[in-house]
Amino acid sequence: MFRNLAIFLFLISTFKAVSAQGTANLETWRNQIYEAYVLNNMPQWDKTVRAMEAEYSRNRGNELLYDLILAQYGLIGYYLGNNENSKAEPLLSKAEQLLEELKKIPSRQAEAHAFESAFIGYRIGLRPIRAVLLGPRSSRAADRALEANPHYARAWVEKGNIDFFAPAPFGSKSAAIGHYQKGIELMEASMHPSHRWLYLSTLVSLAGAYEKTGDLPRAIQTLEKALRYEPRFKWVKDDMLPKLRAQ
Repeated sequence: MFRNLAIFLFLISTFKAVSAQGTANLETWRNQIYEAYVLNNMPQWDKTVRAMEAEYSRNRGNELLYDLILAQYGLIGYYLGNNENSKAEPLLSKAEQLLEELKKIPSRQAEAHAFESAFIGYRIGLRPIRAVLLGPRSSRAADRALEANPHYARAWVEKGNIDFFAPAPFGSKSAAIGHYQKGIELMEASMHPSHRWLYLSTLVSLAGAYEKTGDLPRAIQTLEKALRYEPRFKWVKDDMLPKLRAQ
């Protein structure tokens, strides 16, 4: 009996140690992703994603799965924005496979639908000719995310992205402003630990929507707000804000 008890206690202590290490790694990776975004160090972002992928292949967990897909989501967006489709497409395929696992978790349906909306948008970015077919699917997925959880900030961000990037008459920069504002409001009220870079990214998106609608003062104010949150934000500090002020 005592031998069985000793084995049981050993297994419990081992599980706790592994869990603690996993939590520590997750916090480290979250900080690395944030720093990579703030300092425009995308090789570091890529390196972190690879470390997270390796860890998830060994020790699967719902929180790590969410953070991994979110990190992939951000990196794919960067690649597409810089016309690096050869890097974006294989990473998107990986993320889509992981998304199928996230969809199986009942408590993660809002997150899964929001990612689905984004990934469909990324597929449109890779093959713009498919926009007419895929655009409505992306919009419906974003709507399902909001139905599942209207307090999930990323769902509002995806609604904003759809309105911002969709061509007229399907999109609306003015509508995008409202969606981005709601996402920002929710993140400010309750910030998920892995959403700090997303918060800055959404402020940048909101500033872009203001600029496109001719409201330069609010665009500048929004970027200044981003710098108050993170004074080191290289992209805004060295590029975006000086250009807007020059106008």
